[in-house]
Amino acid sequence: MTREVGPVPPVGPRDRREAQRRETERRAGATGRALVPLTDAARTEPAKPADDTAPLDPGAAFAAQLMGQTGQRRGLKGGPPVLDAARSSYLGNEYSGEKDRRPPAGVVKKTEV
Repeated sequence: MTREVGPVPPVGPRDRREAQRRETERRAGATGRALVPLTDAARTEPAKPADDTAPLDPGAAFAAQLMGQTGQRRGLKGGPPVLDAARSSYLGNEYSGEKDRRPPAGVVKKTEV
């Protein structure tokens, strides 16, 4: 680290081995201009129709849409009409599986916790 800086050595002959190495490592040229190669199977198969994702009960979806609009009375400030509409929309939906938290249909029972 404390050595003196010596003179710059003279320019020697060019090492051509580096250029030869680069030529051998180059990629082969593309055979076509397509960005994604297509196979015959992909061209002939028709697309499947989209799954039907329409809501089961359009009335419940419409009621939920109206409740979500701006300017509508929402939550506890909406009063009994809004709370009753929300309760009937929530309880009116179909059973959604074993982890459904809604009470079963029938007589309302008090449970001890």
